[in-house]
Amino acid sequence: MNKKLIALAIATAVSAPAMAATSNVDVYGLMSVGVDSVTNNNAAAGDSSKRVGRVSDYASRIGFKGTEDLGNGLAATWQIEQAVAADGGTGSTFGGGGLRNTFVGLKSNDLGEVRVGRHDTPYKMATGSLDPFADTLGDYNNIVGAYSATSVGAAANNASSYFDQRISNTVVYLTPNFSGFSAAGSYVFGAETATSGSASTGNLYSLAAMYAAGPLYLTAAYEKHNFGSTGTGSMSGVGNTDAKAWKLGASYSIMDFTLAAMYEKTDDNQGASGANLYGHRTWFLSGKYQMGAVALKASYANAGSDNQFATGDNGAKAYTVGADYGFSKRTTVYALYTKISNDTNAAYNFNYNGASGVGTGDSVSGLSLGLKHSF
Repeated sequence: MNKKLIALAIATAVSAPAMAATSNVDVYGLMSVGVDSVTNNNAAAGDSSKRVGRVSDYASRIGFKGTEDLGNGLAATWQIEQAVAADGGTGSTFGGGGLRNTFVGLKSNDLGEVRVGRHDTPYKMATGSLDPFADTLGDYNNIVGAYSATSVGAAANNASSYFDQRISNTVVYLTPNFSGFSAAGSYVFGAETATSGSASTGNLYSLAAMYAAGPLYLTAAYEKHNFGSTGTGSMSGVGNTDAKAWKLGASYSIMDFTLAAMYEKTDDNQGASGANLYGHRTWFLSGKYQMGAVALKASYANAGSDNQFATGDNGAKAYTVGADYGFSKRTTVYALYTKISNDTNAAYNFNYNGASGVGTGDSVSGLSLGLKHSF
């Protein structure tokens, strides 16, 4: 018995410093998987339908975060968040594109917080709460912040005009909350490799203002991408061009019902002689009704075709309806149906696990049954 007590005392003494060294670490995460049935109505083949069943990961992740009190109202903050491809896809590769918001920062009670690393832009942060189908097959980024790229023929453009981004080489500033008002700003460096001569690597800046008071939420955001002459690194895109976007959003809750709306306008100079090529306007509406453990949800998005690419008719509409059932605060099952109806010259697709072979004029739809568990 004495030997066991001595061994226990030694083990406790050895492990105590290690435990103390990691006492400021919180481990958290989300496992989210859906079983989907996805259909692509191929306009070029006379509306013949292609249907596929699949298991899809929807933003599963694991994270580690913590703070250290530095005294005088100042704290060090940090976070490492990694995507986990629960369906066996490639999103689990550590680092690079597999990293989600990952940063180190300093936070002041009076002055706000600065974060440096990989982070959502304030433009993305501003309206994320308005989407009741976030991180599912019906995610509003099927339409919002995106554009129809299949018929463009320049793959390098695809990421450059996408305006709801999580991006590397970022410095973010978050203000304190002033009676419901808050703001955020970020600057993104274009690349880590120096260029020669007059070449430039570009940059991005993003701004957002938010107001939250009881049932009301209001926001406005602006973002501009300057692709420089090389269009590489974090600012991969067409050299010597730029793109910009602004949006307004609002939500209001009346008892158990929440209604949200957003308007977005994008512009660029990537067309011939600096013409607006992909810019367009987008409307988004959503509603959610909570009945105990059950939530009934619906959303509608409409992307216009008021840019100068092709011959017009390159807008799209997206509809999503669904319901959640919360077994607990951490475990939810859901069912949803979503459909994207493309105009003749448009080819919008699902933001998560896009349908294969989508061409201009196609309509894509999907039924998804999912399970989410947070920890």
